[in-house]
Order: sequence, then C-alpha cells, then structure tokens
Amino acid sequence: MVAACAAKAPVRPELLEGPGYTRMDSNLHQIEGPPPGKDAPPAFRLYRSGAPGQETFAKWCGEYRIERVIVLAGTAESYELKYQAEGICPGIQVLYNEHQTVGEPVSDGFLKWFDQQVEAAKRDQVGILFRCQTGSHRAGRLAAYYQMKYQGLSANEAIAVMNHNGRLMPLFDPKLKPQVRALAEYLHGRPCAQKAKACVQMSSNAYLP
Repeated sequence: MVAACAAKAPVRPELLEGPGYTRMDSNLHQIEGPPPGKDAPPAFRLYRSGAPGQETFAKWCGEYRIERVIVLAGTAESYELKYQAEGICPGIQVLYNEHQTVGEPVSDGFLKWFDQQVEAAKRDQVGILFRCQTGSHRAGRLAAYYQMKYQGLSANEAIAVMNHNGRLMPLFDPKLKPQVRALAEYLHGRPCAQKAKACVQMSSNAYLP
C-alpha cells in the first residue's frame, strides 16, 4: 500500500518550472549551483546540455563558468575539441568522451566515476557539464541519477523533469523510464525490479573512460 501511494504522489510544480526543451544554447539547463555570469565568483555549478554550436561553446567558459565537460555521445572531436583548436575556450577540460546509448543502461563503475567527478568539482569550486546530442536522453538519464541522489527527487519526479527538459520523449520513455526506476533502486540498495535490460550493470566497467 505504501509503494502504491508513493507511485501516485504528485510531482512538485517547482520542479517543472522553466522552458523545458529549448534550442537556446543547445538545450542547456543548470541543475545545481548559484547563478552564473562573467563576473560571478567561482562555485560548483552543474549543467546538462546538448551538443553546442560554436557560439554556445564560447558561452560555456565565459557566461556559464564551465571548466570540465563529460561527453556522453563520444563526439567531442566534432564539437569541443574542434572549437578549442580554433582558440575557443581552450581551458575547458574534456573529462570523458564515450558513446553511451539509450538502450544500454549505465554501469555501477561509471556511476562511481561520475560521483568522483562531482565531488572533485565541488571541492575545486568549478563548473561541470555533461551532454549528449540533444541534451534529452542520455543526459536526461544522468541528470535523473544526480537529482535522485543529491537533490532527493523521487523516481517519478526525476522522470517528470527528464521528460520536461527532453525532446521526443514519448519515443524514448519505454527504455528510459525503467532505467530511471532501476537507478532509484540502485541508490536505495534494493534489488532491481525492472526487466534485466533496464538494470544498472553491476560490477561492470562498461562506459568507463
């Protein structure tokens, strides 16, 4: 009965404030931290995004104060590294550049690595961003993990935020929703109750850099 009531709990309206999916700055959304700005003091800030255009990438190191990037699409050579070769934001560090897929869940090894990067960015008071191609699906999945672990969102709330900020979500929800619920079970130390193809890959180095 408790689980059934929890499943029907409403999503807090404030979690769905903002524009949702937007082409502005390649669907960039700030998840954590104080407001950015060229004159803003250094601080831990966390963002999710899609692949940036050249103009948007220039904002990453200027307006958004981003210093570290995790690329979940394996396409840094076509974006971040290409723009840096042109002299734009040369100080941004690409920490990760692997091709994750929506159909394959993340591994516990990758999640532990991601947590380490979050803790390092907090310690160093720097901005960090993770992205896929549209900032919707692979980035949405990782944002859901972060928001459940560090911000206390329920699985239903994390799914609602993922869908609010994503593009073409009805096409991807059949794969992503069970994975987010499996991530919640992983975080609570419970056995995965989803189909095996949605469960966190345990004792695995899959997706590690």
